[in-house]
Amino acid sequence: MKRIDVKFHFWLEIGSTNWQYTSLMGQDKLVVLQHFDLSKLFPYSRAVQIRSLWDKFYLLHKAMKDSKTDATQFSNDARAWLHQFLDSNYFYQASDITPYMHVLVYHIPEMMRIHHNFGLAAFSCSAVEKKNHQQVSHFFKRTTKDGGTGKGRKSAIIDILEYENRLLYFKEHDEIDSMQLPKRLRVK
Repeated sequence: MKRIDVKFHFWLEIGSTNWQYTSLMGQDKLVVLQHFDLSKLFPYSRAVQIRSLWDKFYLLHKAMKDSKTDATQFSNDARAWLHQFLDSNYFYQASDITPYMHVLVYHIPEMMRIHHNFGLAAFSCSAVEKKNHQQVSHFFKRTTKDGGTGKGRKSAIIDILEYENRLLYFKEHDEIDSMQLPKRLRVK
């Protein structure tokens, strides 16, 4: 990681036996995808196979951002990549396919055909991803994780949606300003 100039660390969570690690985001993730030396973790022949797979993924990533990319060629390349991903020579299985991979192979080419004038940047889900991250982070900072226990147990999803509802309500209504706040007394 030093060689490719990406900051990445492992640390032991305080009071636990769980290891934490730096979350790679954006450009750092792309740099690692392109340049990480997989032979440090895998036998050389295995590292070459995995490198080939992820180099082809990086080419798909670049092609997806290029407005001149032909949708049919992208579709063929994406399907070939998925077949390579599922090839028995690799250690990935059908259960490892994510919704993002499904979108890459089956929906991105369609969006390229239909909306080539806009480019794919117009269809970014980063705002949705950010909102999801904020809600989940807020929920799991609290002490009754996943709704608590017993009769009062509430689903994490319901709790997150209720929190979001309260935020939206008070953003639209100035009732919080009209509420009488308790007076604080200072005793000397």
